[in-house]
Amino acid sequence: MRLADKYPPGVCPDHPDLPCFHHRPSRLHFKLDRPRLLVWAQAIQAGSATLEKVPILSPMFKAGLALKHVSKSAAAASTSASPPHSIPSTTNPLPSMPQFPQMLPFMPPFMPYGFGMPTMPYPLGNPLIAPVPGMVPMPTVSPPSSPPTSGPTIAEFCHRYDLGDSASVGLDKLGFRFGDDLNSVTKQEYTDAGFKTLEWKRVLKAYREVKHDKREHQ
Repeated sequence: MRLADKYPPGVCPDHPDLPCFHHRPSRLHFKLDRPRLLVWAQAIQAGSATLEKVPILSPMFKAGLALKHVSKSAAAASTSASPPHSIPSTTNPLPSMPQFPQMLPFMPPFMPYGFGMPTMPYPLGNPLIAPVPGMVPMPTVSPPSSPPTSGPTIAEFCHRYDLGDSASVGLDKLGFRFGDDLNSVTKQEYTDAGFKTLEWKRVLKAYREVKHDKREHQ
């Protein structure tokens, strides 16, 4: 089954007029245009995605590229189907509970802190508790770093540098992966893969720019 057939307009209730995929774990919606479908199809061929699982680490499926708003048609349907708002009752309102100040730990009079008493930890950075000798700060735990994103796929590379779908197919025939040395490919090899001489020179130029940008960001 083709991706375009599985996700036609009307499948997503929030965007019925668009071909849309709803990534439920992140609650993101992505418009399935041609470049994004090509990236997804290449990931399925590589075994890193399925018809139900998108390559979410791909730059084409970043959160910043997700659809921001519900379609007007879906919003109109939701408004017409929503029940009228009920008026909250104002009879017999319960009095609000008074807010008590934070209680500090009890200290015996005329006894210096830490004398004959066990060392107590205190939360680091609490403005209500001043540092006192004998108090040990609790260690802070740094949040885990996000996993590194994978490099661009062949389809993303060809789309970014306007090389065309034929270049994507040709590089796939060569078995190309990012990091390979394209200068070692012979004329016979890239010709058999469907490249013309000037097309291959454009591929080499774009590949040099990709490696240069990668070195600058390391």
